[in-house]
Order: sequence, then structure tokens, then C-alpha cells
Amino acid sequence: MLPNLVELHYMNSIDDFKEKIKRLSRKEVQDFIIENLNEDITRLILKGSPFEDISIKDIAIQIESKLKIKKKLPTWFNADSVIYPPKLNLEQTSSEITANHKSKIIDKNSKVLDITGGFGVDDFYFSKRAKQVTHIELNDELSLISKYNFEILGVSNIFSVNGNGIDYLKNSTKTYDWIYIDPSRRNEGKKVIQLENSLPNIIENYKIFEEHCRQLMIKTSPMYDLNMGFKELKGIREVQIICIKNEVKEILWLIDWREFNYKNIKIYNYKTSNQFSKFEGNKNEEIQLNTEFSLPLKYLYEPNSGIMKSGLFNTLSVKYNLKKIDLNSNIFTSNEKIDEFPGKIFKFIQIIKTKDLKKKFKSSGVNLISRNYGMATLEIQKKYKLKTSGKIEYLIFTKINKTRIIIYCQRLFD
Repeated sequence: MLPNLVELHYMNSIDDFKEKIKRLSRKEVQDFIIENLNEDITRLILKGSPFEDISIKDIAIQIESKLKIKKKLPTWFNADSVIYPPKLNLEQTSSEITANHKSKIIDKNSKVLDITGGFGVDDFYFSKRAKQVTHIELNDELSLISKYNFEILGVSNIFSVNGNGIDYLKNSTKTYDWIYIDPSRRNEGKKVIQLENSLPNIIENYKIFEEHCRQLMIKTSPMYDLNMGFKELKGIREVQIICIKNEVKEILWLIDWREFNYKNIKIYNYKTSNQFSKFEGNKNEEIQLNTEFSLPLKYLYEPNSGIMKSGLFNTLSVKYNLKKIDLNSNIFTSNEKIDEFPGKIFKFIQIIKTKDLKKKFKSSGVNLISRNYGMATLEIQKKYKLKTSGKIEYLIFTKINKTRIIIYCQRLFD
């Protein structure tokens, strides 16, 4: 049977894009891209393309996207002839630090299926441990780019499929050691957080995943509510909160169909690719623990963002023998300095009255922290006309026993 006009158009479009990749990968084109990385992109576009067979728009996409991933994906940035999609397709891409972390979760020599393959960063790292990785990507051009880049990067055990991941599973009898899902956080152009609104709909297709894998790894938005996840998902073995330099980047849900729902949480806070701190606890045990309270003592502590996200404050208090200054402040205190505390450490100076703020910090700047104060830091800054700076002086605006207080302290560094 001859292909219809729609199929012919599709095949021609794919062939055209393959040719575009070849043209963009030429040495003289790649050299031009690298030479112009720091040029003003608008000015560059106005000059036009120096190549007859490549548009300046396509070159601009390569420059903008390459710059976007410079710090996030140094392997890709430093590799020769890597091709990039538009910046929007790189929005949700994992960093090399988080992708490498995930690769250590899967079993060695396992079979991995990624039904939301994207740019392929996670699969590149999975391939270093797995026997075989199947990369499925719905976007035609992104699928071709990823496949091309795998070859450029010397990866031979990734099998690329252009298609819908859910349809692939529905039409397959294969089973995998791991299925990995990083659902799109854009639906009809709008950003979404809930799993039921993501693409693919994880809740709706949960049974399909169970039929095709032994273990499932789901990456969710840093904004996704953990308590919602514990309600929506079953078979949870543990949750991992991945931070880089004290910023939550990913939440990983590790599902094992042989397990009951466990509320184990592990927090990893990476300082560099090889240096990180780890904290863990269990949400069920958390509610059984008691925290003592105290007015500010010699030292104050603010947990890192991963612990803030986890809500494991009682666990933190008990582990490090700390007291809370108030039930809802999430600021801790002690007379002994806990060097290994996972977060910021401060030396308490004094409690300050609002009337003394302007006088004391008129000429010098100060860092602001607001915890259960009822005002955001920007509001506080404007109201009291405070200058912010990167110095060691901090003001913590919070409450103790429902009374607003301002704590003046100095941050201690390693």
C-alpha cells in the first residue's frame, strides 16, 4: 500500500530535519557557534547567516541552548558537535549532578525504560550502569536530536524510539527492571504540578506501569506536595529529595510493587558533584517524636531546603539534640555548636526592637530571614528601609509564643 499524503509529508519532514542536523554538525558551523557564544544574539540575527544552507534562526537556537546548559550539563557543553533543541525543550532537563545520582539508584546490568526521554541526560547516565536503556520521546525532532547526541557521546546501549510512551507499553509484552518517568510539567502551554495534570497522567496509567516493571522511579516537581504523593501513589519504597547548593531540584519517588507504602525520606544536598550531605527520616516516626522548646541560646540553626521540604523537624531536633524556638518557626537553637548540622549555623547576638533597626543598620547592609512572621522578606526590607548585603550579619524575623521578635545573629561558615 502506498503511503498517504500525510505520511509522505511526515517522512519528508523527518528527512529534512535529519539533513538539518547534519548541516549544523559541520565543523565550520560548530566553530562559528562557539566563536559567537558571547555575542549579542539580536545583533547576530540581524547580520544574517554566513552559511547558504543554514538559517540564522537555527544557529541562534544552538547558541542560546548551548549557553543555557553550560553549567548544568558540562559534558554536553564541552563535547564536539552536540546538537540542541530550542531552550523550552531544555527547561525540565535534569542536571548532570541529579542524573548521576539517579543512575546510582538503579541496579547494575538492569533493563531500563524511560517513557519521557526528552534530551536524554538521565538515560546517558543510566546507560553507564544498565545493560540496556530504551529512550522513548514523543517529540519527533527531540527524539532525533537525542539519538544523534547519544552517538556523538559514544553511547551504544541506548535504544531510541520516537513515540508515545504509554502507547508503547500498551502494545508491548516486555517487562523491565526499572521504568523511569519525568512527566511534562506543561499541559496545553500551562505549568502544572499535580500528577493528574501532567503528561503522561501517572495516576490514570498506574496499573500499566505495574504490569511492565519491577520498580518505578518518578521524578516530580520540587513544588509537589509530599503528603499528596503519599496519598496518590502506592508501593512507595522511599522518597528522595535532591538539592544542589541548598536548592531543591528534584523529588524522586521510588516505587516497588512488592512493598507496602513506606514514608521513608532521604535528603541529599550536593555542594559539588562528589560532595554532599545526607539526612533521612520517616514521616510516621516523625509524628511520634517530641521537640523541646527554648528561647534563643548561644547558637541558632536554619535547616536546608530539603529538610524544609520534608517536614522532618522533630527527627532533626532529636538527632542533633536541638530545641525549637517556636512550634512554627523551624528555627532551632542550642548552647553547643553542631558543626555537622545540615543547614545554616548562626551565633546569637541579641533580640532587637523594630525602632532600633534603622539606626543600627542605617549604613551597613544585613541579610533577612522571615519565618512565620506574617511578612515576606521583601515587605520587611521596604517597611524598615533595610539594605541587604552578603555580609555575615543576619536578622531573623519570626515569632515566639505568637509574639513577633527580631533576632540579630551572625552566620558561621566552615
